[in-house]
Amino acid sequence: MSNYGLNHTNYERVRDFIRSDIATGVYPPGHRLKLSELEKRYGVSAAPIRDALQQLQGEGFIVFLPNRGASVRQIDRDFLWQVYEIRKAVETYFVRELADRITPKELDSLRKALTRHERALAKTNEGLIHDLDAEFHGLIITATKNTEAAAILGRHYTMIRPMRVRFGRSAERRQQLPREHLAILSAIEARDGASASQLISQHIDLAFEDLAKMVLSANSIS
Repeated sequence: MSNYGLNHTNYERVRDFIRSDIATGVYPPGHRLKLSELEKRYGVSAAPIRDALQQLQGEGFIVFLPNRGASVRQIDRDFLWQVYEIRKAVETYFVRELADRITPKELDSLRKALTRHERALAKTNEGLIHDLDAEFHGLIITATKNTEAAAILGRHYTMIRPMRVRFGRSAERRQQLPREHLAILSAIEARDGASASQLISQHIDLAFEDLAKMVLSANSIS
C-alpha cells in the first residue's frame, strides 16, 4: 500500500489514514510509528506526517515518549469516554436552541435522514449506518448555524468511524436506535428543548457503552 494519492502538503488526509489504521488495528497499542515506515505506507514525505502525528497526539491517539518518538496509545474506556463526552456537551446544548426555532423544512430534512438511517440498519454495512447516523445528528447541529459546533461533531464522527467499522454494534443497539432517534425528533418537533437534550444525553451514553462493550469483547481494551 505504497501510495494513497496524497498531496505532500495535505497533512489532514494522512492524519485520517493514520487514525483509521490505529483504530482498525493495523498499528496496535504500543506500536512505534517510525517516519520511514509511514512514508513508505502513505507515499508522502516526512513533513505532513510530522504534522499529522502532532494532531493525533492532541486527539489522544498517540503519545510521544522520550528517546522513542511516537507510539500508539491504548484505546481504552477512558479515552473513548473523553471522545463521547465532548460530543455530548455539544449536542445537549445546541439541541435546546434548535427546538426553540425549528422550521418545517428542517424537520422534514431530519425525518428523511431518519428514514435513510432505518433502511441502512437492515443491512450490514457499518460504515453506511455510521455515516447516516452522522447525517441525522449533523443536521441537528448545522441547523443552529454554529459552524464550530458542527466541526466538533464532524471530528467526533470521523474519529469513531473506523472503530465502528471494525467492531460494529450490538443487535440490541440496532433495535434501540430508531426508537431513540424518533423520540429525539418528536421532542424537537414539540419544541421541548429540555426533553430533547435529555434524550440526546441518554442516546450518546448508550452509544458510548455499546462501542466500549464491542471493543472490550474483542479484547482490545482493558
